[in-house]
Amino acid sequence: MDSAIIPIGVAYAQLLDDVRAVIRHELLNAPTPAAAPPTDDPLSIREAASMLGVTVQTVHEWKRLGLLKYHKLGGRSYVKRSDVMTALQGFQRTKKGR
Repeated sequence: MDSAIIPIGVAYAQLLDDVRAVIRHELLNAPTPAAAPPTDDPLSIREAASMLGVTVQTVHEWKRLGLLKYHKLGGRSYVKRSDVMTALQGFQRTKKGR
């Protein structure tokens, strides 16, 4: 069923203000979505290095040592976001002495 609203005797500026007010009200009173759990999407080695605050070479070394799980897709390596988050909790960076 198609229905149309035909405003009679309402100025365009007033109609525009009313529509904006309705949209503003709906946005402010919309329920907030629950915090989504972290996704397990694949990250490139470069993205993982950025998240971990280390170099790409370090991520490759951790892969080689078995400290960071990885998956091959085609000719490239990827790591799961959850594995990177686990690595963030498990690895503590040390400060270099002078």
